[in-house]
Amino acid sequence: MEREVNEEKRNKFIENAGKRVNNVLHDIQILEPMARSNTYDFTKQDIEEMFNAMEETLKEAKEEFYKKFEEKQKATKKVFTFGSTPIATSVSIQPEETVEAIIEETTEEIQTNE
Repeated sequence: MEREVNEEKRNKFIENAGKRVNNVLHDIQILEPMARSNTYDFTKQDIEEMFNAMEETLKEAKEEFYKKFEEKQKATKKVFTFGSTPIATSVSIQPEETVEAIIEETTEEIQTNE
């Protein structure tokens, strides 16, 4: 199930992310002429270090975006019940679920295991 999007926050994201991505693209594009210039000298190792740093940073940023998206989609809640093993059970909660539904489901599981 797809989560609901706050349009005001999304519009703000699109505006700011668009500007920032364009700045990053511009900064990358201005590196390229350095490769053709007689003003600079560099080694293959210099190129690898430079691009590895950029690729790693880009990978980390992408993972952070996906991580935040996944955290909003799925939350984990621990539920305690007396007399059951294990003492605490991990339950996945979807945003649309209510506490009553979770309690009912957990109660049914306990009764089934008894």
